[in-house]
Amino acid sequence: MEENKVSTKNAVAIIAVALVSFSGIMAETAMNVTFPVLTRYFSTSLNSIQWVTTAYLLSVTIMITTSAYLNKRYNTRYLWLASLISFATGTLVGGLASNLPVLLIGRVLEGVAAGISMPLMFNLIVQLVPRSKIGVWMGIGSMVVSLAPSFGPTYGGALIDTLGWRSIFFILLIVPIMSLLLGWKTIDNSKETQANVSFDVLAFGLLSVSLITALILINQLENGTVNILLLVVTIVSLAGFVIRSLTSKQTFLNIRLLSNSKFLFLLLPVVLYMFANLGINLLLPNYSQKILNTSSFWAGFSLLPGTLLGGILNPYFGHLYDKHGDRTPLLVGNTIFGISLLVMAYFTKNLGIISFIFMYMIFTFGRNMAFSIGMTASIDELSRDKKTDATAILQSSQMFMGALGTTVAALYGAQKSGLAVGFQHFLWLLFFISLIIFVMFFARQKTGNK
Repeated sequence: MEENKVSTKNAVAIIAVALVSFSGIMAETAMNVTFPVLTRYFSTSLNSIQWVTTAYLLSVTIMITTSAYLNKRYNTRYLWLASLISFATGTLVGGLASNLPVLLIGRVLEGVAAGISMPLMFNLIVQLVPRSKIGVWMGIGSMVVSLAPSFGPTYGGALIDTLGWRSIFFILLIVPIMSLLLGWKTIDNSKETQANVSFDVLAFGLLSVSLITALILINQLENGTVNILLLVVTIVSLAGFVIRSLTSKQTFLNIRLLSNSKFLFLLLPVVLYMFANLGINLLLPNYSQKILNTSSFWAGFSLLPGTLLGGILNPYFGHLYDKHGDRTPLLVGNTIFGISLLVMAYFTKNLGIISFIFMYMIFTFGRNMAFSIGMTASIDELSRDKKTDATAILQSSQMFMGALGTTVAALYGAQKSGLAVGFQHFLWLLFFISLIIFVMFFARQKTGNK
């Protein structure tokens, strides 16, 4: 029986790393509520201010792509301490920022911290948790990723109405201290490292260029034109990355995993759920303030009840996976996800803040069920030697799609027809995505299931 238990030391070690991940993601969405204030403070537009979120997500994405190499090359304690230093520095810089570029530097440093800590958290779970408990603990890890984005607006909304936007950063400085206290004696150097592992700098550079130029390209669509130069750079660098990855013997992302259809048909829905979640997390608080005329606090609070419900149930969803597999929960979760979007899209103009709170609860319940189980199954079905690479691909893809969701949502919100119409159109887009996800789930079943 002892083999099926997680020791207190291991549990605390996972929590210490999870704190950094949770706080970094929470700070990201906490800033969404501040956008109306920051646009005035820095005298700029919503489409420019959204880079406070997009720059963070992009830095997380790029950093996560290195996680497979970092996990093999460096011990757990070193990576954890590096994430703490980066988070503390970025949070301090963000809180003291006197202009938008400095604020973006702080957000990038926070993103680097989350880009290290998030895959480290999931790798620790795979490393330290018995196979019989992997579903529950992956559910807890998913809960961290799922809860944080929606705690942020409530946290940010409460502070911006009282202590101002800078306090969002300063209060978070307590996180590195808490993580240090919990992890100093529980996170050790027991994991073996590979000193001879060589990092593929060229593949990393090509992928980074393609991700950055892709987001800038999409962001510039607000002007109604396509930047041909950026489009060419994006395509060429992405093609170069694929060719390099398939021919290089150095360590980076093992994209050959994408040829595994069972993994691919879970990866795509998981990242689309992240796209949907962060897109709504950007637009709903702004819609609440500008169209429904709520306060910053209520705009942020609109996301909290649903997030609490979905997040608290994540370990239970993991238990469902441990006991019954993934097929039925995936379909049920996506059905609830799709219905909630259909209702919100069709009745957008008739819903008040209370109705949106209720519908967001349903949205998050369905999304979290499918998201949590999809992520767990995608990693669990692979051999141990591929799990680290799978985690890197999953996490980096999620963060990029989150950044893409934020960018696309901002474009919809900036439509000439107005925020109300833009928000409704974005909800219809997400409903269409829920139908595509059904196709992927059914395609996966034909390849064989758990």
